[in-house]
Amino acid sequence: MFFLSAFLLCIVLNLNTLRIPLFYGNVKIHFSKNIIILFSILTSIGTLFFMYAGKLLLNLFNPKIGNIFGAICLSFIGVYYIVEYIRLENKQAGYDTSYYSETSFKYKNFTEYPYAINLDRTNSISLTKCFEFSIAFILNNFFIYFSAGITGININLSIFFNFVFTLLTLYLGYLNFNANIIRFFYRFLNLISGSILIILGLYEVFI
Repeated sequence: MFFLSAFLLCIVLNLNTLRIPLFYGNVKIHFSKNIIILFSILTSIGTLFFMYAGKLLLNLFNPKIGNIFGAICLSFIGVYYIVEYIRLENKQAGYDTSYYSETSFKYKNFTEYPYAINLDRTNSISLTKCFEFSIAFILNNFFIYFSAGITGININLSIFFNFVFTLLTLYLGYLNFNANIIRFFYRFLNLISGSILIILGLYEVFI
């Protein structure tokens, strides 16, 4: 079942990607096929680069120790996602969340607020916006890529799954989703991602 780790990893990576087609599909703005393919290629390159960087670091340690360290990192990232879910729930309920650590990086705007990508209010996503969009998601998932590389998750399978999942995820924008489904997904995205990452980390420790 060596492919399971790569499969779970790419599910998490593309849950964030799914924000975009759900938002844009709801307002009848779609990615062109060329943009979808380009984004899939760029994010797959990012997957390759940062996972390989993690694998190089793994060579400095005993493989078993490196595997455990990477798995712990993945689990901690999962905990962060769950804490972020709690923060957003508290914020939605009107509680003070200023004591939570919040990033001010611009790239987070693309992942948390998809409408920020279409700043010119056109009905299409330009090539420039596609590159910005791709960089945003690569940076957003940097620590996941790197930790997965340290853990020793198969890079070739991860690239393959990422490319295929990204294509499928962005094509979902052509489907019409009920507004309640979209709200449900947005609400529980971080909780789902965090839970999968913790499961992946534990799986990597004990296999």
